[in-house]
Amino acid sequence: MITLFLTYELKVAVLIATFYIFWRLLTAKETWHRLNRIVLLSTAVASFVLPLCVITIHQTVEVDPLPMEAIDETMLPETTAMQPEVAFSPSTVTPKQEQHFDWQLLLAVIYIIGVAVVLSKMLLSVWRLHKMALESEIHPLSDGRQIAINEEAKTPFSWLKTVFLNHKDYEEGTTALLTHELGHIRLHHSADVLLVELLTALQWFNPTMWMLRADLRTIHEYEADQQVLSH
Repeated sequence: MITLFLTYELKVAVLIATFYIFWRLLTAKETWHRLNRIVLLSTAVASFVLPLCVITIHQTVEVDPLPMEAIDETMLPETTAMQPEVAFSPSTVTPKQEQHFDWQLLLAVIYIIGVAVVLSKMLLSVWRLHKMALESEIHPLSDGRQIAINEEAKTPFSWLKTVFLNHKDYEEGTTALLTHELGHIRLHHSADVLLVELLTALQWFNPTMWMLRADLRTIHEYEADQQVLSH
């Protein structure tokens, strides 16, 4: 079971690296930010799904009938030579049982520890954002989104349906900053972040996954900048 799981994770890592290299070579330098975002997300998810797919190919094989002479030969009784019976004394020889170190179990334990560490950091960040929202001064907007005023927000950022600002940025009323963060919310970038953080936890040992994660966040910023330009 451990062998199958480790093999699956290795296949996922190879697929992610392959898809990422092709993306880098083909469309990474293009300004189609929406397309790049879709490609990165879909290839990341596909890398986890494809190793689970099993393709079965059925092939019909024609077997020639045996000639009658061969059938008659196979039906002849076999002659067996009488072998002398040899008696062995019970439990006179005990084979040595060598204990080998289980490297697969060690790798599985290291993998689980890594997943737990990355997931713990992600859950801690989500909890801090939730706590920060509860301690903030909330200004609801007409479309269901809201602005949270908190001095801990050194720079503006958004999470789910909330834009976090400090008092200075809120009083200055910088339209470009607010439009940029509202663009993140409008494009549901928080959902992308949650998905990629989960996949990164499952592939924490794979440097390509961390590169994909960083590139996706850069694409998010480009998309939010386009929201500012369009307004």
